[in-house]
Amino acid sequence: MNIGARIIKTGLSVTLALIIANLLNMQPAVISAVAAVIAIQPSIMRSWKYIKEVTVTNVVGALFATLGFYAFGTQPIFIGIIVILTIAVNLKLGLSKSVNLSVLTVIAILTSPLHESTLSTAGNRFSLVAIGVISSFLINILVLPPKHDQRFYDSIRKLNEKLSTLLRVAPEKEMSIATYKQEKNSLDKLYNKTRELFDLLNEEKRRMWVKDRHMFIKRIVIFRQAVKVVQKEIGLFEKIEKNLNNMDEISNKGIQEVKDTLNELLQYQESIFWVYEGKIIPKPTTAKGSKEKRERIVSKLKCTVNELMKHYDPANEELWWRLFPIVNALIETENELEHLEILVVNYKLRKKEKKGKTKKTIQKAIEQLEK
Repeated sequence: MNIGARIIKTGLSVTLALIIANLLNMQPAVISAVAAVIAIQPSIMRSWKYIKEVTVTNVVGALFATLGFYAFGTQPIFIGIIVILTIAVNLKLGLSKSVNLSVLTVIAILTSPLHESTLSTAGNRFSLVAIGVISSFLINILVLPPKHDQRFYDSIRKLNEKLSTLLRVAPEKEMSIATYKQEKNSLDKLYNKTRELFDLLNEEKRRMWVKDRHMFIKRIVIFRQAVKVVQKEIGLFEKIEKNLNNMDEISNKGIQEVKDTLNELLQYQESIFWVYEGKIIPKPTTAKGSKEKRERIVSKLKCTVNELMKHYDPANEELWWRLFPIVNALIETENELEHLEILVVNYKLRKKEKKGKTKKTIQKAIEQLEK
């Protein structure tokens, strides 16, 4: 049984909502508990946006419920009609994410036995829903706050590992159509999950309480570029599988050149991630070793392009139309990797510099105290 952070936070949100409702002597407290369950969100920013949206939808729900009570009464058919109108208005206002809480407010008001003071009942139910939503927000901030950067990085590393395997296998021309479809489907699912995690992380940059916002945004820029690299590699895999493996005209040397270039690019990518993880000491991209490494990769890429260009034949243009997407994808992938390396190296050097300054500041403070 896997009990994750979100499950724990849902339970704690319900507990807090019930405690607050009971302390304020607001009944039925179960409404606040249900609202807490519905309102739990995967990120702090989404929780904050949800609170703002719920405020509007709750007002809409309370308004329709109050007007509906005086105009139609509390017969089940009229409650259903009011629910339909409430949903329609919320959707028209673009408040689809919190429409369920608006409906909860309507039902809670119209099914209440305390109709002698409908306005008072509406205020009570509105407050109960608000208690549940705010409880979820507080728990989301204070208990196990989401660490989307680490989750994203783990996901994109897993995605890169899968892509590396597929890119090394693709030029062998041994993958069956069924296997390709299965692997491509698995790849797409993993990519979509990684993209969702990046979107969650990207939303967090607008938070007011981000520690070291400058470095946080730099990480987001790196992660965005890592997603671009993955997109290019997925496209490269698709093009190799679709085009290269259907061409018998390509020489063994041409195939080997493609394989060698892919290995160079994948090793280059792995070294970039190792720099980010602190396994390789970052060196300025203008340093001799870094420049030589990129020049070697570019040289290998040129050899591959030249080898594939030998197969160009004006009498067989269809062959070139198959080769050109592969050549273009290889060049674009190298360009995106080079950009990623620059971002990662600059980030790590900046981080190292800030760490050194902090140590010097602490050392000076200690020396002053000793005096």
